[in-house]
Amino acid sequence: MVIKTVVQDKSLIESQVSAARFSPLTRQVLAATGPIISSAAAGMTNGFSAILLPQLQRPESSIQITSDQSSWIASMAPLPMAAGCLLGGFLMEKFGRKVTHLVLNVSFAVGFCVLSMASSYDMILAGRFITGFSCGLIGPPASVYIAETSHPKYRGILLAGVTFAVSFGIFISHLFGTFFHWKMAALYCSFFMAVSYLFVALCPESPSWLLSKGKTGEAEASFRWLRGHDADALKEFQDMASSYSPAGESQEPKPTLLQNISKKEFVLPLLILLVFFFTMQFSGVNIVAFYSISLMQTTIGSNINEYLAMLIVDLVRVITSLVACMLLRVVGRRPLAMLSGCGTTISLAGLSIFLYFQTSIPVYQNLSWMSLIFLISYIIFVGIGLFPLPWCMSGEIFPVATRGIGSGLTSSFNFISFFVVIKTGPSLFAAFGTNGTFMIYGIISLLGALVLYMILPETKNRTLQQIEEAFRSGWRTSESKTPVPGPTEQSKA
Repeated sequence: MVIKTVVQDKSLIESQVSAARFSPLTRQVLAATGPIISSAAAGMTNGFSAILLPQLQRPESSIQITSDQSSWIASMAPLPMAAGCLLGGFLMEKFGRKVTHLVLNVSFAVGFCVLSMASSYDMILAGRFITGFSCGLIGPPASVYIAETSHPKYRGILLAGVTFAVSFGIFISHLFGTFFHWKMAALYCSFFMAVSYLFVALCPESPSWLLSKGKTGEAEASFRWLRGHDADALKEFQDMASSYSPAGESQEPKPTLLQNISKKEFVLPLLILLVFFFTMQFSGVNIVAFYSISLMQTTIGSNINEYLAMLIVDLVRVITSLVACMLLRVVGRRPLAMLSGCGTTISLAGLSIFLYFQTSIPVYQNLSWMSLIFLISYIIFVGIGLFPLPWCMSGEIFPVATRGIGSGLTSSFNFISFFVVIKTGPSLFAAFGTNGTFMIYGIISLLGALVLYMILPETKNRTLQQIEEAFRSGWRTSESKTPVPGPTEQSKA
């Protein structure tokens, strides 16, 4: 297949953003910024119930709620996330990654505005439902768009920016809720969506999606805007474009959807991510975010202010997510996953054991700060691997023909698990106690880490085409990876 250079598109793009002022890396970061800010809104949604529920439960609250209504307010956001993921996967394949991001920014803003104007329990549920549905929408396109617009050398750190943004969003919502009424906090959260919309509007569509629609000229212009004009970038684009054949050029019929999802290059990544997302959710990663205040009261008692402890944990989560971005730049996916799984298991088991003795032996009641240390250790270990890695890999291990449906299905499964964990959390705490529940999460983390050790491949420094070919040939986790060369000096200029 011969790829023709579209001179007018190249000139147009280069006139919009001067190559002398903005390097390809700067443009890739710019393209990732919109989805990353949108992901922060997902974090705000996840963390909002932690500051909303305590304020609603105060005697002076204008909206009075029961304990059952409190549970529904917390779980109403995860409830529609799975459906949002499926719709997000469909929209990104039908209308493009960029258009889908513009739509979900509007959806997020509407949801937060409904919350800010809520005057009844039903309106709160409606706002939580809309923001939760928007979280589902952001699931598939964020990771896919970043993976498709970034160089393999930078893909890990930019994808990790999504989970950093989620952690930062949780911290921001808790910070707003600590100092402002929950209605004002919701309004302030909506402002982020206008910024995200602007960044997305300024950036091009994914080159991979444009090629899949036969728009070769637009795809090349988009690719060069993102990656520059050096020889390595040209070769990568030609390799990418060669996997697409315009209608009529190939005598072979186009594979059906059923045929595509039956191939091993789709089935293997699907199974890997289902295990990864299950392990991540059922290790309790979102329980701490959703029930922060009540968990702090139970875990550390009255010796430490629970709001201060919550913000400390949030800051640790944000810093850990930032560290994870750096680690994904230099460390492979497999060793990071194993370190995270083992550390999470040890932290949860330690927290569970200490809480048991704390409630059984009086001398331990004055050492509640140790519970906070165990909790912080848990946040650190889960934050460097189990939390960011499945989101990173969902944008890079599916073949391009099924990337939308694959990321949509796995993200949907993640949010179904999310809902189950949040809805069953209070029941588990009531039935097994806080210490017993943390031990259950620790056991699941251990089993998940063992399974991932056997099935998780290494994708660091591979192009998306190399990853797809590797799965097609039956990827083994013990395979040595073939790194791609980094950007040349011309592409860095």
